[in-house]
Amino acid sequence: MTAVALVLGIAVAPTANAAHPVDLGGFSARDCVEVSAIVSVPPANATAALPGGYTSSSFIGLPGGPGLPGNSSLLMGVETCQSGTIGGVPFDGPFAFGERVLSVDRHDATPGYHFYAVEQITDNKKIYDLMSAAGFDIAYLPGVGATADSSGGVSEGGSVRIVDQAPLPQLPSPLDKVSIWNKTDSGTNVLRLAVHHPTAQAGVGRVSANGGSAIAALIGTEESTGIGAINRFDFEATVQSVPE
Repeated sequence: MTAVALVLGIAVAPTANAAHPVDLGGFSARDCVEVSAIVSVPPANATAALPGGYTSSSFIGLPGGPGLPGNSSLLMGVETCQSGTIGGVPFDGPFAFGERVLSVDRHDATPGYHFYAVEQITDNKKIYDLMSAAGFDIAYLPGVGATADSSGGVSEGGSVRIVDQAPLPQLPSPLDKVSIWNKTDSGTNVLRLAVHHPTAQAGVGRVSANGGSAIAALIGTEESTGIGAINRFDFEATVQSVPE
């Protein structure tokens, strides 16, 4: 889900499935603040990180619109949300959920933004259990989170730290539907996000990735600068198993 909703590039290559997806579970979040960044990735690195049937794309334009040829984008962010539910049952206190995802060409007929999961993080054990059972590479990290004010913010957790300078005014965002794909030996799953009331402040995002981490290897460097954003929204999330 993550990152600047003002810019995106996804080529249209829909491939509808004959069978319907099966819901594996879901969660919701309210009053979220996300600190995120979009950085360029060498196309060869993106291709090596993706399974067959997925093609990396740039995050420029609108959903389904043309991207930048020969460019691949990695979106990284963490959102801290003030409340939520899982399986319809409320849980206490703020929680955090974060994504590091590659922008990909639309993988099915579902509208909106499409990404492939590289890694995810959360400080909520129930969300971790749900995502982990579906085969997503997710880490349970108490203390992960994002903080922001009117001019910028910081998110950190795991191998990545993002510092955003986002002085532009908070504006309505076109962020709406998001699909984050994940393929394992046992099949393909997808995290579907429906985003509500989104706003965004755009600016500069500076990413620091731990040396030797998978993210540093994917970017090709430990320090990278890209488009940063402070996003605010609510969302509903559904994890699905998708027939091949």
